[in-house]
Amino acid sequence: MKTPHYIYASIAFLWAWSGIQPVIFATEFSLDLLAQVGIPHEWQAAVFYASAGLDVALAIAYFTVLKNKPLFYLFQFATILVYSIIIAFRLPEMWSHPFAPLIKNIPILAVLYFLFQQKKQEIKK
Repeated sequence: MKTPHYIYASIAFLWAWSGIQPVIFATEFSLDLLAQVGIPHEWQAAVFYASAGLDVALAIAYFTVLKNKPLFYLFQFATILVYSIIIAFRLPEMWSHPFAPLIKNIPILAVLYFLFQQKKQEIKK
């Protein structure tokens, strides 16, 4: 079964929004969160803009041949897992946040793992 385009589009949108929204609407809040996780003040802006850039780059990559590569999905899986582990241990209050930002990563990870497995199978054919 071929993956519907809306799956790719929805994940690309998620990455794009995750990269763009904090820069436009929540820079100070984001920098404060980086301080809370232990990023030194002199590195906060660089880490913030680098992570925002990574998110946008992953969104753009969905419109390239990278979306056909298993490692593309494995990289996204690892990125979200690292983000989630940092948040889980450095911002434990996020476990009880009413909007469940950590819990929402579980279905995203599941979809990315599925796509990773699917792309591996396509290569074997």
